[in-house]
Amino acid sequence: MAQDNQVRVLNRRSYYDGDVIFHEGDTGSQAFVVQQGRVRIVRTVEGGEKATLGIIEAGGIFGEMALIDKSTRMASAIADGTCVCISIPEETVRKKLKACDPVVRTVILMMIRMIRTVADETRLPPDTVDALTREVTEETVP
Repeated sequence: MAQDNQVRVLNRRSYYDGDVIFHEGDTGSQAFVVQQGRVRIVRTVEGGEKATLGIIEAGGIFGEMALIDKSTRMASAIADGTCVCISIPEETVRKKLKACDPVVRTVILMMIRMIRTVADETRLPPDTVDALTREVTEETVP
């Protein structure tokens, strides 16, 4: 069968509120595109609490950084309500990157390193009410 006539199948998966798509520290084998719904990107902060780095909406991609720079996942991805994600295998991402101009690949890698550095050095407030209350109390009590 000629390559032009090959049928490509997208790997879609539904997640429900609170489902973990991947964990912080995991190795990456795929990136994801949010087809429907939202995904919360969270990181563990001091005291074991969770802090939100961002929300990925429909059309957004996440999980690509670990594939590009071969590092572990810097945060967890959690369904924020019901969502549908399309997975993009690591091999596909690598083929696309290999086809890019070397300067573009270098710029992408440098940007990922900067994002990781900023995330490591930025103190994020925890998401839970109890943790936020403790933080406010500690900051206001001499």
